[in-house]
Amino acid sequence: MSLLVANIPWPGPEGDPCPAIRARLQLPAGAALHFELVKRSVDGRRRPPQWLANYRVELEASALEQQVLRAPPHGVRAYNHRDHQRFDREDQPADRGAAPARWPAGLRPIVVGAGPAGLFAALRLGEAGAPAVLLERGGPVEERHHAVRKFWRHAELDLDTNVVFGEGGAGAFSDGKIYTRRRDGELGWIFRRLVDFGADPEILEEGWAHLGTDRIRAILPRLRARLIELGVEVRFHAAVAGLLVEGGRCVGLLLTGGEELRGAPVIMATGHSARDVWAAMLAAGAAAEQRPIHIGARVEHPQQIIDQARYGTARGELPPASYRLTSHPRALRGEAPPRAAHTFCMCPGGTVVGATNEPGRVVVNGMSYSKRQAWWANSAVIVEVRPEDYPGPDPLAGARYQDAIEQRAFAAGGGAFRAPAQRVVDLLAGKTSAELPRTSYTLGVTPADLREVLPPPLIAGLLAAIRHFDRQIPGFAGEEGVLIAPETRTTAPLRFARGEDLESPTLPGLMPVGEGAGYAGGIVSAALDGDRAARSIIERASALAARDRAPTA
Repeated sequence: MSLLVANIPWPGPEGDPCPAIRARLQLPAGAALHFELVKRSVDGRRRPPQWLANYRVELEASALEQQVLRAPPHGVRAYNHRDHQRFDREDQPADRGAAPARWPAGLRPIVVGAGPAGLFAALRLGEAGAPAVLLERGGPVEERHHAVRKFWRHAELDLDTNVVFGEGGAGAFSDGKIYTRRRDGELGWIFRRLVDFGADPEILEEGWAHLGTDRIRAILPRLRARLIELGVEVRFHAAVAGLLVEGGRCVGLLLTGGEELRGAPVIMATGHSARDVWAAMLAAGAAAEQRPIHIGARVEHPQQIIDQARYGTARGELPPASYRLTSHPRALRGEAPPRAAHTFCMCPGGTVVGATNEPGRVVVNGMSYSKRQAWWANSAVIVEVRPEDYPGPDPLAGARYQDAIEQRAFAAGGGAFRAPAQRVVDLLAGKTSAELPRTSYTLGVTPADLREVLPPPLIAGLLAAIRHFDRQIPGFAGEEGVLIAPETRTTAPLRFARGEDLESPTLPGLMPVGEGAGYAGGIVSAALDGDRAARSIIERASALAARDRAPTA
């Protein structure tokens, strides 16, 4: 049996943690033990802040092990593989059938979208020998990088290759966080494939691992090359215009150039902004329902304010400090309470970027590079939006709600994708900022009253959240904080129905997955969902192959 020994001071990459582990286990100095680093992170609550690590420990003598387990010291318990699946699961058989030696004829999976869900679905299918096709409406990441820089520098927007669309999906121009609360058994497979394609092996150890947009741009071409090597057909600038339906089943796709591409199942991994594809799925018969979302603004501070608040001192050699905050305000004087809010996608040492894919709209997001060396820190402060807020009962009403905010933001910013912005203190005081501090948003900001952009319930929730967060992080509501709006694309405002096999119950042959289908909220959770869909197809292929091999009576 293994033991998990938690919160041991991390001695650094060259240091020896054995003395501290022995002391925690109350073992003699000479006791032999074998250990493996499971996770490391900074505990900013300590003064001074300290790197701590969790270790998986194997004791040579079972008597010693039993002695520890009979009366475990604080922070010691039996190790469970769920404590760190990035290590364990790669070497353990997954709960799935083996891939067929020969892929059944007529089973040609099509994957739509080269974001995390689509890429990892295609990778799993490729590793199983499937004759899969991966379609992406945007360009490869090399081309995409130039298109995005042109937008950020000159406000020249490419409608198909931008911050939202293109190889890597929206996560390619973000902080690249790969932390998830999900404890799916395939976490290890995803993390190790990321390392195979160029991610720093430290992501296997870091408690709050991230890639950074520069690392993502290096990983994607290697992943693409592996897909092609496995026989996956990868096609860029291939946008979906409609779905081919025969006999009540999805049997392929109609592309914008008029081509009919036949194949099934179709894994639809569009991401959170492909509103035209959602409409095509609904028109073809896929069932969907409205879903609550969160909308707000990016708040940006000098990173040193966050460091001082979290560490109590300048950070020195520690990583840039981060935070994750929630607000659940109470009702006052019998009134309904302001809506709950939380911070989202916090980017220490990062920048605020333009993230729209449509003309006449402003959308912002956060991004950072792997070293997180920018002068600013930012995060989204987002407030709950309920389906009853939407302008209608249909599944696309939430998208119209987002779109109206984005159009108001474009008008308030003055055009050219400038973003409306307001000092935090001025929002609290109910006045438009006379002038703004320098921000990281390269397209430019315009002083505005965010009450003209965000609906009243969102403003009320934002105000309550900011006051609450300022008590946790002194300076959060200070003079140097600025809100840049709007952050509307946190997730999709609808969810497509699907059964246990992940197919649409009203349109068999279609498998809606990832953020765009309403089933994920980040890079890893989307990748897990795409992988799950691919494994469902592989299991089906295995069953078909076994049936074909079975002797006839």
